Parts: sequence; C-alpha cells; structure tokens
Amino acid sequence: MKNSIQHIRAFLAVANSASFAKAAVELNLSPSALTVQIQQLEEWLGVTLLERSPRQVSLTAAGQNNRGPMEKLLLDLDNIVNGSRDLAALRRGVVTLAALPSLCSGALPPILKRFREQFPGVEVRLRDVVAQRIDAMVREGEVDFGLGVRARTRHGLDFQVVMVDRLSLFVPKNHPLAKRLTIPLAALAGEPIILTGRDSSVRERVEQLFAQEGLALTPGLEANYMSTVMALVRQGLGMTLLPESADEGRGDLVQVQIEHAGVNREIGLITRTGFGLSPAAEQFAGTLRAAIG
Repeated sequence: MKNSIQHIRAFLAVANSASFAKAAVELNLSPSALTVQIQQLEEWLGVTLLERSPRQVSLTAAGQNNRGPMEKLLLDLDNIVNGSRDLAALRRGVVTLAALPSLCSGALPPILKRFREQFPGVEVRLRDVVAQRIDAMVREGEVDFGLGVRARTRHGLDFQVVMVDRLSLFVPKNHPLAKRLTIPLAALAGEPIILTGRDSSVRERVEQLFAQEGLALTPGLEANYMSTVMALVRQGLGMTLLPESADEGRGDLVQVQIEHAGVNREIGLITRTGFGLSPAAEQFAGTLRAAIG
C-alpha cells in the first residue's frame, strides 16, 4: 500500500493520544484526512485497529497486538535513515584498505592522521600486505580498495595512478658510495644486495631490472619486511634497493639515485571493476589523491 509508513504513523499518533483531534493537530492533518488514513490502513491489514465512540478512542485487540511491532518498525526505519545520513555525511563509517608495506611505513601515516582529524567518526582499517595479496583482497571484497603496483585489470580490477615511486640505493653514511649522487645500475652488478622476500613486488622488480640488463644480481641477506632490510643496512651488512617511500627519515642512511628509467614504478588505487566505493571510502581515496597525487 502506498504511503504505508505515513498511515502507520497516523495510527500510532491516535493510539498514543487517544484522540483523533489531538493526533490530527500533531500530524498537521484535517480530522477527515486522518480518518481516511486510518480506514485505509485497516482495509489494507484486514482488521479493525480502533474503537471509535463520541467520547473516546480505544484500541481493539488487533490494535493492541499491532501497536508494538509498528512502533518497532518505525524505530528501525528511523535508525536506518539516521545511520544512512551519518554515513553520507561522514559522521560514521569504516574504510578498509590494503597497501604496500613501504607505503604503510612512509606516505600513509600522515594521510591517516589528516583524515582522522577531519572525520573522527570514520574508522580506517589498514592491512599492510604484499602486492599479490592486495590484488586478491580487493578482488574478493575483503577491502574497499588497495594501494599498490599496477593491478591485473584482466582479472576484474581497475588501476588509477596516484603517484610514481622510485627505487633508490640505500647505504650507510660511511659507505664508499654514500658520497655519490647517482650510480648506474651496472655498477651494482656483483655487489651483495640485501633483498626483500620473494613474494615482494620490490624483489620482483629488482630481479627484472638486473635480468633485463643482463647483470648479475648477487643476493646478500634476505628479510621479509623493508624495516628489517633497512636495519640490516644500518648495521653495515650490505646495501639495498628499495622505494624512496621506504625512507624512515632517521638520517643515518643515504639514498643514491639509480641511473635507469626502469627504477620508476607506478603506485595507484586498485578497485573492483564495476563496484563503487562507500562515501567514507571515496572520501579517503580523495584525501589520498590530494596528498600524494
């Protein structure tokens, strides 16, 4: 029945006030219009809800039985409407994203701080995982979106570039190469390099670069996390090739630029093809683009 919510509100107004006149004033209706709404509701339900007499209005058994469920229905509806408006106004919500570990330890924390200050009611859940896992989590709907290297769009993922990251050589301040501003990739052939784990997109890119140039890549130590790799370099156990964004800003390591176009890599938003983002997720993505785009 059209306007069923309006008719239910009319019935509850009469039931609560025990008066058609008072209910009509409350709802800003004429008594006759209110009477019509009650009659239409009774016809729709197939029961009489109100007993009318010149002196009073009382609930029938059916009216008493339906009053509680109708009140709950309107309360639930109000909660839905208010909750939806809160989500749309970013007063509440949850954003879940998966991002490369290098971004989680570098570019993302200041952005997360800014977003939280602007939208304190929105919870952000961050998953720091390797590139392949990001693709899988986005595709399976485990996260709203990902932030990583170019997605495999043929598998139902879209990719929008938000920044270009660059692989750099990291060495201790007392290393012979620390005084260099740039260095050709060929100069690193045969040098022991501390590598990230084999499921890392950085490891994959480093191996590709050396293979494309026909250079010998000599692995030194290996660690899963970039922070661990940086700690090993800090102890003088070798050098490493990591994204610029992995720099922890401690000042005890030096970045040397690699003279090779292939060290640039695109970082972007990874989303499911054909699926939109929630208002909170869209706002966070916009904050992200503005901050690092």
